[in-house]
Amino acid sequence: MATLTSFYPYVLPDVPGCPEISVDLALRSSLIEFCEKSLILQRDHDPLTVVAGVVDYDFEPPTGNLVVKIMKAWYKTKELQPVAPDEIDKSELYNRTFEGASTDGSEPKYILQKDERTFSLFPIPKDNAANALTMRVAYKPTRTTTTVDDVLFEDYAEVIAHGAKARLFMSPGKTYTNPQLAVAAMDQFGRGVNTARQRAVRGHVRSDLSVQMRRL
Repeated sequence: MATLTSFYPYVLPDVPGCPEISVDLALRSSLIEFCEKSLILQRDHDPLTVVAGVVDYDFEPPTGNLVVKIMKAWYKTKELQPVAPDEIDKSELYNRTFEGASTDGSEPKYILQKDERTFSLFPIPKDNAANALTMRVAYKPTRTTTTVDDVLFEDYAEVIAHGAKARLFMSPGKTYTNPQLAVAAMDQFGRGVNTARQRAVRGHVRSDLSVQMRRL
């Protein structure tokens, strides 16, 4: 695991006199934005057990990480279809305490990510199924982390440093304040995000993407 201090050589020389606490804050913000926009930090989530009658579940990411997005999910061998909140037409997904609420279970077909910490399965699971839920997810660091995945340093140290420096250059009234350099640094950061995003989508293969329409 890389530490925030691993990135210092790429930042400190350009912001003389900047307190390390300010550098750490800028680096964390840059790391979070980079991971949110690029989705580059994808890993296999530990298998989760599905419980009969339980709709809502908590993610269990590694310490110091949150889930940005579920990239793929399977219940046993069947892929779950991702849905957005406005696609849900069953109130039972949110509330099963009212009179007449359907509690009939079935095998889950859909997955809804409510936020960075929780997700829901629908229809309501009818059976207990140990380690039946498999997910590929994209992570991002938390606001309090002091370590990050090595790939963020080894492959993207300069890009993340550009994002941090852009923030520091915009700090008002500092010896290192420089709006022009901030614009240039943010441009370099954006280019790096786009490159990482392409890698996240394509992996490390050279073939063109093929798009298939999903039948509704």
